[in-house]
Amino acid sequence: MSEDKEKGKSTISNAQRLDNVENDLETVKQLLVSTASYAESADKRIDRLVERQDSSQKQLDGLAVTVQVMGEKIDRFVEKIDRFVEKTDRFVEKTDRFVEKTDDFIDTTKARNAVLDGVILELRENQMSTNAAVERLDRILEQLLKRNE
Repeated sequence: MSEDKEKGKSTISNAQRLDNVENDLETVKQLLVSTASYAESADKRIDRLVERQDSSQKQLDGLAVTVQVMGEKIDRFVEKIDRFVEKTDRFVEKTDRFVEKTDDFIDTTKARNAVLDGVILELRENQMSTNAAVERLDRILEQLLKRNE
């Protein structure tokens, strides 16, 4: 009987062990299902992240092209500005030469005017002297005519 008792104990023990194993297997099964669900959810999130990254990369590529185009436009604009500055510098140089020539012409003209003013003054003095001489000759001639009459 003691063998039967021990068999019963071991049968109960084995039954409990079997229940424990089944419970453990059920727990493992639930954990696996939960893990699979989590992995599936993570895969979906990764897929969305990859899509977002692709979209972001496309936007970055578009921005890179835009930046390159803008850089080229800026380069052309800077070249135009450089040409404008060169033309402006040449214009300023020509204007400076013109102003210098004009200043020289004005100085020369002032000097000539001063000379002409002197000549005109001298001519006026000479004219006054000539008028006075003509008047005197006129009077002398009148006196001579009166005497001869």
